[in-house]
Amino acid sequence: MKKIQVAELVEGVKFTEDVFLDKSNMLIPANVSLKKKEIERLTKWGIDDVYTEGEMLLPAKKIDRSESGISRDSRLFSEYVNLVDHFSLFIREASKSGKPDIKIIKTVSDTIIANFSSSDGFEDVNEIISYFSKSDNIGEKRASSGVNCAILSVMLGLEYNLTGVRLQHLVIASLLHDIGMQRIPVQITDKKGKLEPDELKLIKMHPVFSYQLITKNYGFPDSIGQAVLFHHERWDGKGYPKHVSGEDIPLLARIIAVTDSFEAMNRVKAYRTSMIGYAAMKQILNENSKKYDPQVVKHFIKVLGIYPPGSIVIMNDKSIGKVVKIKKKA
Repeated sequence: MKKIQVAELVEGVKFTEDVFLDKSNMLIPANVSLKKKEIERLTKWGIDDVYTEGEMLLPAKKIDRSESGISRDSRLFSEYVNLVDHFSLFIREASKSGKPDIKIIKTVSDTIIANFSSSDGFEDVNEIISYFSKSDNIGEKRASSGVNCAILSVMLGLEYNLTGVRLQHLVIASLLHDIGMQRIPVQITDKKGKLEPDELKLIKMHPVFSYQLITKNYGFPDSIGQAVLFHHERWDGKGYPKHVSGEDIPLLARIIAVTDSFEAMNRVKAYRTSMIGYAAMKQILNENSKKYDPQVVKHFIKVLGIYPPGSIVIMNDKSIGKVVKIKKKA
C-alpha cells in the first residue's frame, strides 16, 4: 500500500480505496470525507503516516463568489468543480511523478460523456459556458481548460454522430491536449509580455510533448495522440508542428482546434482579457477556411449559435441585453 503523510491530509479529503492506520486498523472507508477532528486525533496520537491502495481526492475548493463571478450554488456547479478537481489530481501527479493514475482520465471522460451527450446536457452547457471566464479560479488552470474543451468537444462530436470509442477518444484528447505544457518552464507559459523567438519555438513544441506523454507514458491509443499532435495545425497549412493542411489533419484534431480556441478566448489570459460569447465566435468566423475547417465551424455554430451564452446584444428597441441561454436546433 502507498504511504500518505498525515501532514498532507486536509479536511474533506476522500480516497478511492479504504485508508488504514496499519495493516489491520481502518481509518476511513473509501469515498468517505475525512473530518478535521480525525486529522487532529492522528496528530495527537503521534501518527505520521496512513496507508491506502487508492488515490487522494481533494475536496472541492470553496469559491469566493465575489472572485469567481458565479452567482449561484447549483448541482451543475458542484459537478463541474468535481470534474476539474479530479483532473487537477491527474495533472499534479503527472507533474510530480510522471506516473499519474490513468483511471482518473477514464472517470472524468466517462462522466463528461454521460452528462453532456443528452438534451439535458445541452441545456447545461448554457450554464457551463458562464463558468469559462472565471474557471482559472477553480482547480488547476490546465485542468479547467481541459474540462471546458472536452465539454464543448462532446457537443460538437455529437453533431458528427461520433459515438462509443470514437467519442471517448475525442474527449480524452480534449482533456489532454495541453498536457505537454508541463515540460515548458512556467516563466514562459505565464509570461505577460511578448515571447522571444526561442520561447515561442519551445511553446510550439508542446503538441509533440503531449503526443509523447499520451502514447508512451500514459499508454493511450495513437488516435488520441494524433488528435493532440495536430490540434494546432491550420486548414491552410500554416499551423504547427507538421504544417499539414485540410483533410490531412485528423477530424478529431480539427474539432479540438475550434473548441480549444473558443474555450481559450473565453478565459482571461496573462496577456489579455477574455472574449465573451459573440466576440469569441466572431474571431473564429474571421479565421474560417484559414485556421479552421469550415465544416467544423458550421457544426460549431449549429451547436452554440452565432451569439453563444454571454454575448452582449443590442435589441430592436436599442436596449442592451445578454444572452444567457440558447435553444438547440432540431
